Amino acid sequence: MQAKELMTKDPAAVRLVERLDAAARVMWETDCGFCPVVDATGLLVGVLTDRDLCMAAYTQGRSLGEIPVSVAMSRNPRTCRGEDPLTAVLQTMQQAQVHRLPVVDGRGALVGVIAMNDLVRAAYTRPAAVAASAIVEALAAVGAPRRGARAVRPAPAVAAAPVAAQAAVTAAEPAEGQPAAQPGTAPPPDPAAAPGPAVPADRPKGRARTKKS
Repeated sequence: MQAKELMTKDPAAVRLVERLDAAARVMWETDCGFCPVVDATGLLVGVLTDRDLCMAAYTQGRSLGEIPVSVAMSRNPRTCRGEDPLTAVLQTMQQAQVHRLPVVDGRGALVGVIAMNDLVRAAYTRPAAVAASAIVEALAAVGAPRRGARAVRPAPAVAAAPVAAQAAVTAAEPAEGQPAAQPGTAPPPDPAAAPGPAVPADRPKGRARTKKS
């Protein structure tokens, strides 16, 4: 079985000159988190996922309608040809760790998209064409942790500063009934912490004196 027998033909795509809100609209209307990007001649130049849109909006702090498609798309995506066997498609997905592959013709124009879901359904309905074990192996490779994945950076702790400042002010405030400390002077002593009477030194050892009556 070949890729062209399972692929979605003439998939919806966005142009390179559009913005990310156009890609979001395509994903919404097609119920898919994937969108190819083509140039003015229909040649495939990149791909976008719903995660790309989310990360672009988060890292740039702008709305999707303000961000060009070219900023967030993945360039030079892995592809396959319509005549490729499904074993080759699975191998490419494993190597690239992707769930979908654009299908292009001889000149690089977009003609379809084949997804892992298409292969899973084929393995269920046509077990002779696609081995279930091959699907499981491919899914395991696609879902494996990627090498060199970026660590998630924590958000700046801007909210902690006011809390720390308020704690410092509270600690510096005098207790009720005590005068405020003047700048450049030490705070008044705490009566509760004042030292008690001096303890006399131990008497030298010897015979104790008795009082005569």
